Amino acid sequence: MHTAHRAAPRLINRWLAGLVLMTTGFAAGQTQALNGLHWITEEFAPYNYSEDGVATGIAVDVLVKVWERLGVARTPADIQVLPWARGYRIAQEQPGTCLFAATVTDARRDLFVFVEPLIDSNVSIIAARGQGLNVDGMEGLTPYRIGVVRDDIGEQSLMEKGFEGTVVRTDSARILMRMLQGARFDAISYNHVTASWVMAQEGIDASLYEPVLTLREGHMGYACHRDTDPALIARLQDALDALLADGTVDAIVQRYLQ
Repeated sequence: MHTAHRAAPRLINRWLAGLVLMTTGFAAGQTQALNGLHWITEEFAPYNYSEDGVATGIAVDVLVKVWERLGVARTPADIQVLPWARGYRIAQEQPGTCLFAATVTDARRDLFVFVEPLIDSNVSIIAARGQGLNVDGMEGLTPYRIGVVRDDIGEQSLMEKGFEGTVVRTDSARILMRMLQGARFDAISYNHVTASWVMAQEGIDASLYEPVLTLREGHMGYACHRDTDPALIARLQDALDALLADGTVDAIVQRYLQ
């Protein structure tokens, strides 16, 4: 009996030690899997854009903080910057891929699994001041040519709301702003904060343009391939939630937008 009593604690300790090793190994495996995710972004300042060939911006800085919390050995240099339409397609077709920053919509929830919310994001119809483009709703837009970035939320918002006018598709925000300045179309459907940022970078006076109609009010997040391991999404989500709660995300946003 005495021998049995002495053996029991040893067996329990061995079981606990094995449980710790198994848990540690599982966590290490998840971290390795997180290291293996492929991250894609686009030129969508100030949320994400490139400087000297390396990704930067609000969403990039937040992602780096997420990586730090999770022990993921990645840097902004590991993020691929692509035209939006190409990245959007890759994130749907290639498992293990995440795209950002993507506006969250019901339609996109059928295509991706999201880590969210990252930051508020509104889509507006933006036109030159004094142009006389005054509209109360979608029907008022019908006579106009509206410029968009292909597969961007600006185009998708127009389509979802049943726009029946002419859509002119471009491949980047820079081209979109240049064409707006050149009156190649009457207005654009785009994020107003980003439009103003890109205009400034292109030497265009953003004060000459104004939003005339809001198409969508929502938020953005990180959009990952639908087959991404739910355990990995949960760890990413927990890390983002912690950064939102402790004020880290807000501090990053203010650094770019003030």
